[in-house]
Amino acid sequence: MADYINIHGNNIPIRASDPSNPIVGEIWYNSTTNLLKGQGYQAAAWSAGGNMNNVMSAGGMTTQGTQTAFLAWNGAAPGVDANPGYTESYNGTSWTNLSTSPYPTNTPTSFGTQTSAVGAGGQPGAGAVTTTIEWNGSAWGSGGSLPYARMYMYNGAGTSESDGINIGGWNQTSPTGGSKNDVIVYNGATWSTDAATCPFPSYTGTHYGTGSSDVNLFGGYNPPAPESRNNDHVNYNGTTFTALSVYPLRISAASSAGTTSEAYVWMGNTSPGDVATGNSWDGTSWASSTSYPGAKQSAYSGGSSVGVALNASGRPYDQTTFEYQAAGAVTQTISSS
Repeated sequence: MADYINIHGNNIPIRASDPSNPIVGEIWYNSTTNLLKGQGYQAAAWSAGGNMNNVMSAGGMTTQGTQTAFLAWNGAAPGVDANPGYTESYNGTSWTNLSTSPYPTNTPTSFGTQTSAVGAGGQPGAGAVTTTIEWNGSAWGSGGSLPYARMYMYNGAGTSESDGINIGGWNQTSPTGGSKNDVIVYNGATWSTDAATCPFPSYTGTHYGTGSSDVNLFGGYNPPAPESRNNDHVNYNGTTFTALSVYPLRISAASSAGTTSEAYVWMGNTSPGDVATGNSWDGTSWASSTSYPGAKQSAYSGGSSVGVALNASGRPYDQTTFEYQAAGAVTQTISSS
């Protein structure tokens, strides 16, 4: 059998620490850990994380969260329209119960990080509200009211409580009710309505992006039946909308992570039911990608980049959490097994 030196022409180098930027195929011996290591390639995959403490779905989430710093709150519980206002944080291993939110609702718009997050609107069990709540990393406070009561927004986009956006939703007010296409932005104190309107009205559409001047939106419902879900996909730059390649499925309440130039979307509700399908966005087109471990919708999900995507709970109800490992180079320990 040929050995490593005959194949590659070099002895395996001995290093006190792993190299900072190894290339795929490189092998070395770490003299500090006494391990033989190599740089390999890992396919994209989901792996199980710690279970949530409560059963909840379709609530608020830190869309810019990561696998070691995520926040989820409010939502629906089995058999009721709203849970008691559960708030949970995730550290990459386990979920911790925090102070309950001051205004429990489901299907609010939401955005931000584990230390600066916003939830607004939704329904507490009997119609939509205009209420906005803000999380500062340790406690909930009140924010500026929405321009009008709306629900079925599912998620928004934004990096903090000072820069958030929501497009569309559902308004119960007559005669202006139904699916909406207006754009509202939050500056940390007040909501305002932009002059531009989305080319299509929808509710429970999926946002992904960094904030009010760089966000993509796709899917959602726009009745009437028989096929009320759509696959429209647009970018909003803070001033104008641009049509993008349509999403591969007519879908609502899908989960997402990433930016407008590189994103990953998984699961959601289609006709005739929920799917586990995953698709990747490269800034120009969609490509088939890793499926989620189960067919679901309306989960707590997010990720400031594809590599830190996380998904928790959802419907059908459960308390599971899964973390996403993007495809790419990875340092591996080489053993005899």
